[in-house]
Amino acid sequence: RLIRVLRIARIVRFIRALRTLVHQIVHTLKSLVWALLLLLLVLFLFGILFTQGVSEHRLTRASESPSAAEAVRREMDDFDHPLTLYWSTLPRSMFTLFKATTGGVSWHDVSQPLSDLSGWSVGLFVVYICFVEFCVLNVVTGVFCQNAIDSAAHDAELVTQHVLQQKDMYVRRLSQIFEAMDSDASGAVTIQEFKTHLEDETLRAYFDSLELDTSDVWTLFKLMDSNEGADIDLNEFIESCMRLRGTARGVDMAKLMHEHSHISKRQDKFMRDASRQLAMIMQAVGGQHMPKHCRQEFAS
Repeated sequence: RLIRVLRIARIVRFIRALRTLVHQIVHTLKSLVWALLLLLLVLFLFGILFTQGVSEHRLTRASESPSAAEAVRREMDDFDHPLTLYWSTLPRSMFTLFKATTGGVSWHDVSQPLSDLSGWSVGLFVVYICFVEFCVLNVVTGVFCQNAIDSAAHDAELVTQHVLQQKDMYVRRLSQIFEAMDSDASGAVTIQEFKTHLEDETLRAYFDSLELDTSDVWTLFKLMDSNEGADIDLNEFIESCMRLRGTARGVDMAKLMHEHSHISKRQDKFMRDASRQLAMIMQAVGGQHMPKHCRQEFAS
């Protein structure tokens, strides 16, 4: 049974990872379409330049003499000739550029025939490779990565799982800190132990990495000591650190304002009750014996 449970846990973990991958791939399909259109546009523009260059080169050679024209005709009919194979038509030029970009053909094999045209043809091919490899593909990769990150951020189950993992890691690190401060292994940390260990720069940096302010040691200890004893145990330490982590949030300010309003109302009610009780006492003992200024203050 234990082996079956472990197998099920592994399968569930695998399915969850697979679901995340599929969700991110589907989320990037729209960007994939636009990336392919952009790449197609680049291939089309450069393909026109190379095809036009090959055509003009052949027309120039064919106009030199009848024998040269015959040689150009045989070259165009020979599909194994490099210029005919790679650069004779616009679709072939675009496909050659695509293969050169994706590693489907050697750059030397497709650029060598261009050297027969002129030096600018090889230079243009180098410009194409640099532009596509260093600019277009890197930008497309960045867009895909950003879309995958956004997809993961909007996946409620994945976000919940990440939050729980972060919380577990946070609790483990706090437990390690507590064990380091509990030098006598009593299961509780006193104010003296707390203060002594916080003088260690390594431990203070550890607290800072957990977004806990250790500038006021006494205040931090009293905030952690929920039962107002002389020490704090592991549960108090973890719960307090989880509560005191980071800066004040909106819910913390709202809670503080609510408690302040509640205390103010209770204080006003107490003052009114105290005034009524004082009035009853003074009336019972005889208000005429009160000093004049006290009666005036009481009446007001």
